[in-house]
Amino acid sequence: MAFIGRDDDLKQLQECFTERRAQLVFVYGRRRVGKTETLIQLAKDKETLFFAAQNATKDEQLASFSRLMFEAGAPGKDYLSQYPSWERALTELTRLPEPSDGGRRLVIFDEFPYLVKSDPSLPSVLQNLWDHTLRHANLMIVICGSAMSFIEKELLGEKSPLYGRATGILKMLPMPYWDAAQFFPNYSSEDKALAYAILGGIPRYLEEFDPDETIDANVKRHILRRIAPLYSEVEFLLHEELRETAKYNSVIRAIALGATSLNEIATHTMMANATVSSYLANLMELGIVEREFPVTAKLRSGRKVRVGCIS
Repeated sequence: MAFIGRDDDLKQLQECFTERRAQLVFVYGRRRVGKTETLIQLAKDKETLFFAAQNATKDEQLASFSRLMFEAGAPGKDYLSQYPSWERALTELTRLPEPSDGGRRLVIFDEFPYLVKSDPSLPSVLQNLWDHTLRHANLMIVICGSAMSFIEKELLGEKSPLYGRATGILKMLPMPYWDAAQFFPNYSSEDKALAYAILGGIPRYLEEFDPDETIDANVKRHILRRIAPLYSEVEFLLHEELRETAKYNSVIRAIALGATSLNEIATHTMMANATVSSYLANLMELGIVEREFPVTAKLRSGRKVRVGCIS
């Protein structure tokens, strides 16, 4: 399938790439929102080192990264099987061959939180190298990840070693309607709106629907069957980011059944208002629910929430 949308995101990333000084850019957003595909598009026609981290041990991660570096021409491949530490490995980024076009090298770490999980010292190592070496190199380093709360608190937060080092921060959001509608060029305007209402602006979900099938057929085949990926997607997302998923499910279920104020949700879930408020704040932070205010309501009355960007 052809790449759709993300024109503004790509434009901003390209502008970072063409800046004169070295770049340390953070790209993050909820899973399935299209971060990796967008970065693949950015990497086209560029000398790129693209490292997709896995949920593995530190030694396994270093071994994989070392192989990638040696393939890119880093010195040491004749006498090293792998780098002994992340400090040594990241230092070697400055010794990679210059791009053949005389431009800048792009270095992408996809799912960076997996690297930090296997080596919690990595943010401190990167901060030290950035301050003393990497910020003077002809590099654009992209740190990408889906663990939104981790990136915002542990990598970008004021207590993080990397606080204040980012030259760019891009939080990728679900696609707007006009981009999502391009996944279904032959649908009527009504069916395009229905598909967007069901799937939101998440590219991975939009790809699941067959544009040659009707909305009803797609829902039955790709959402309602237990074998379908979208059937258990909500549960998967909650387990990735949150604890006490059963309680969060109760809150989402209450909203889906029409409870739209704090009191209504608390009554439906049989939880205290303060508890529900805390759960809603976490769900809003993840982009799973949104708060809406009726146009006729006073500022502190008639608060509404609705499920958004999730199916």
